[in-house]
Amino acid sequence: MDVNETAPPGKTASPDAGPEPYSAEWWQGRTAAELRDIIKRGFGMGQAFDGAVVESERRAREATRRLRDQVEAADRRRGTMRLLGLGAILVILVAILVYTWLAFSPRFA
Repeated sequence: MDVNETAPPGKTASPDAGPEPYSAEWWQGRTAAELRDIIKRGFGMGQAFDGAVVESERRAREATRRLRDQVEAADRRRGTMRLLGLGAILVILVAILVYTWLAFSPRFA
């Protein structure tokens, strides 16, 4: 069974049994240290080596995707805050302009 395959629908496991060895669920249950140990043993491990490499790569892609999403969210927040700050400055300048125009205009003095 490959890492990306799931168990066929006709196959039912007992509720107390763990996932089938080398299935996607089984690989996801392995810790990073276990995967590293399997990879260190090398090609002689056969299917276990291939599965460990695939699972490690999947986890690395997920971690990279999470980091990119965090950076994008921070950039969006920074842009929003910058826009709000510039808007506040514009409102203050318009208020000063209106006050100055009303206070020093000959018609209203």
